[in-house]
Amino acid sequence: MDGVSIIIGVLTFVFIVVVLGMNFVNSTNTMYIEKFEDTPSSTVEPQIRAVLDKLTNKDICAIYDKIRSTMAKNETAGPAGVSDTEAAKRVEANLAIKIPGGALKCPLFKYPKAGSSDLEWLSFLQTIPSDFGARIVFMAIFAKEYLADIETTLKSALSGNGTVPKVESSEGFAVCTPDVAATRRAEKAEKTQGVCTLPEEMSKKEIEDAITDLLKKLVSEKNTILKSKQIDPTININPLIAEANKSLLYIDKKSQQAQDGTLAIEEPITLKPKAKEATE
Repeated sequence: MDGVSIIIGVLTFVFIVVVLGMNFVNSTNTMYIEKFEDTPSSTVEPQIRAVLDKLTNKDICAIYDKIRSTMAKNETAGPAGVSDTEAAKRVEANLAIKIPGGALKCPLFKYPKAGSSDLEWLSFLQTIPSDFGARIVFMAIFAKEYLADIETTLKSALSGNGTVPKVESSEGFAVCTPDVAATRRAEKAEKTQGVCTLPEEMSKKEIEDAITDLLKKLVSEKNTILKSKQIDPTININPLIAEANKSLLYIDKKSQQAQDGTLAIEEPITLKPKAKEATE
């Protein structure tokens, strides 16, 4: 009887050990799988983010939402008036005159979700215009000057100076006429045609090389375009955005006071001659 009890006890112990061992193995495998799945599948994400984050500014779209809204209200405020759709078209056409290449749409872009493959990052990067960096700089310059003009106009009107300064447009940028533009587009399209490789047929190394080339092109084209407009390619747009935000705060404050009926005359101001356009 004692022998049977000992055998049963040993078998029970072995059974427990086996069960615990299987649970440990399954737990270890699960942890490994979860850890593997949490590991980013793209090695190019940091490279892309580093370049694009440096080219832009997180506040520029919030400023352009205000600029577009203000310009649209001006378009619809006249006696004839236009629809919201037509006003939006006119705003973009006006911005295209002021900003070489036109103002970028907002949001500027949306990064692929976490865990996206190198191929998905390549596809994303191909949606970024090659002149992206230069257009961001032009947008920052225009925003600062446009909002400063409105701020000056308000201060002049509220100070009783009598003469409201004329809001001057940016000079120095020649916009192609329709026939010239069509020719330029056709020439550009012809240059980009030719044999191309399907992204899904590319090796990992080829994808990485393609991404590196695209990022280099973004930086080099920014530098080339800015130099052609006599603008330092290393220009820091953050101070320009800060000035634009400062003007915007003043404009919003006076707009709110006008709605509340608390808008009052301010101390007279002495208008300084307008500085030479930075983009000339």
